[in-house]
Amino acid sequence: MEEMQKIINYHKDSTKWNKWAILFILVTLISIYFFFFRETHGMKYRYVSEVLQKSDLSLTVSASGYIQPLESVDVGTEVSGTIEEVYVDYNDQVKKGELLARLDTTKYQSAYDKAKAALQMSKAALESAQAQYYQTKTTIERYNKLKNASKGTLPTQSDWDREWANYLLSKAQIANAQAQIAQAIHTLKSAQYDLERTKIYSPITGTILVRNVDPGQTVAATFQTPVLFSIAKDLSKMELQISIDEADIGKIQAGQKASFGVDAYPDTTFDTKIRQVRINSEVLESVVTYKAIMEVDNKELLLKPGMSVDADIVTKMLKDVFVVKRSALLFIPVKPASQSFFGGERGEKIEVDPKPHVWILEDGLPKKVYVKVLGNNGPLSAIESSDLQEGQKVIINQETAQ
Repeated sequence: MEEMQKIINYHKDSTKWNKWAILFILVTLISIYFFFFRETHGMKYRYVSEVLQKSDLSLTVSASGYIQPLESVDVGTEVSGTIEEVYVDYNDQVKKGELLARLDTTKYQSAYDKAKAALQMSKAALESAQAQYYQTKTTIERYNKLKNASKGTLPTQSDWDREWANYLLSKAQIANAQAQIAQAIHTLKSAQYDLERTKIYSPITGTILVRNVDPGQTVAATFQTPVLFSIAKDLSKMELQISIDEADIGKIQAGQKASFGVDAYPDTTFDTKIRQVRINSEVLESVVTYKAIMEVDNKELLLKPGMSVDADIVTKMLKDVFVVKRSALLFIPVKPASQSFFGGERGEKIEVDPKPHVWILEDGLPKKVYVKVLGNNGPLSAIESSDLQEGQKVIINQETAQ
């Protein structure tokens, strides 16, 4: 009897647990149905929009370049030799005519002294030739008197010929000595020129930007003059050289306003304008560019030579036009659709329309309006359309409502 009672109790417990298992399975299936298979036609979207307004928009061309001194001079040497002294360093302020460096003068001083001695020798030779000329000239004059007194019998013809030849030779010696003096003068000037070039002076008043030499260094002025120093005349006035892409050069002309920034001062914008657009092109990494030159006021000396620049050149100013974010021109509405098995939303995008258009929010629904794009400036675009009015809401994005 006890065994029979155990069997009956076991079946009662099993029936109880089966009911709870069936209930758990039903709740799980209902949850899966509502979570994975329910339709999302009732799912709502929120459109992110902005109020349409008119304003002014400047059309710009962006370009990059470098800051350079408005006027700078590379100082070199016309003679070769060893640098003996250097009197200036980087960033030094120098005046016009100030001594910058000096080469060893031993060789050039010797050449100068030799040329000077050669000139003195040529002058002495001229004096000797003049003395000889005086002697032969006196002899010829005396022979002329003797010939007249003797009615041509004296002097003999051989004596006359000999003295006449000496007379002509002394005249030639004078001419030769004078030519030697002229040559010696030029040689002396050349030697003096080279000697003076051993001292290197500043041609302008300015700031030393580059110093390429140190004492003891040898410089060779053979085929190309070596650059020893670079001097900027006035750093309070700088020059911005930017490279304009060939696709944009037709929009650029002298007198246009521009602004630029440098990495050193990210919160500062510098204003300038184009002074010159150079006709000659340059090829940088297979891209054809043209150089535009702008003058920059640098009274505070914030800008340094060689700084890289990102510039925006104002090519046109659009007045009283509709200005929207460029995202409004790229926006494509998404229709609500069914939920995927794993819960991911499957929205259906409207077909892409290549014609420029924006979407206006009317009564909570998007409405397409075709527009004409007048120009772009970074993230902003200027548009026009007879179907647009101020105060309308332009859709720039679409989000799923939470």
